[in-house]
Amino acid sequence: MEKSVEEDVQVENEGDRLNPWLTIWYKPRATFRSFINHGSDSKLIIFLVMLSGVLYAFDRAVGKSMGESMSTLMVLVLVIVLGAVGGIISWLIWSAIVYYVGKLFKGTGTLREMYTVIGLSYIPVAVSTIFCFFDVVILKDALFVDVYLSPFQIIWLLFSTFFTFMFTAWSWFLMVKGIAEVHRFSSWKGLLTFIIPGAVLFLMIIVIVIVGVIVSMVAFG
Repeated sequence: MEKSVEEDVQVENEGDRLNPWLTIWYKPRATFRSFINHGSDSKLIIFLVMLSGVLYAFDRAVGKSMGESMSTLMVLVLVIVLGAVGGIISWLIWSAIVYYVGKLFKGTGTLREMYTVIGLSYIPVAVSTIFCFFDVVILKDALFVDVYLSPFQIIWLLFSTFFTFMFTAWSWFLMVKGIAEVHRFSSWKGLLTFIIPGAVLFLMIIVIVIVGVIVSMVAFG
């Protein structure tokens, strides 16, 4: 269902009183609207975006066992630098994509507003970087290499992975709410706007793979 006028008024009246670190968890749309109506904190948005990129780079470094070919310190430096840059680039691209897809559903927001809410949606991801810190402290050099872990390290890694995923999933949920708030339409349309780009990309990859297989079969008979 579309938001009611009363809900909009309440959100706008509450906007200047909201602390995103607290209210994003239980008043996401009100939090987004407060930043839209009263101006965004550019430094906060960039900080959140960079942290999200660092977390993604951290997970990639762990998955690829990058510590096999370089020191743990070098891995961490690359994770922080490349992750921060990658986070900003992906934020700019993804925000623009969902903004224009939302326009297909007659969304009324602006691109600047979309940049703001997508950035705020990364708050749970930013919080989850705490687990990265403890991963480094507990697992040490074993974090980025393929070695046997102690029972305690295994339990911690499972615990850390689970909660990191939960925080990431909550960020996805917030993105859906944020997209809907920017474009002033229902959460269902926000969900479609969030899903469609990924679905299109997935189909494109499938088509490319199929075409590649067919070409290989024809070429090499």
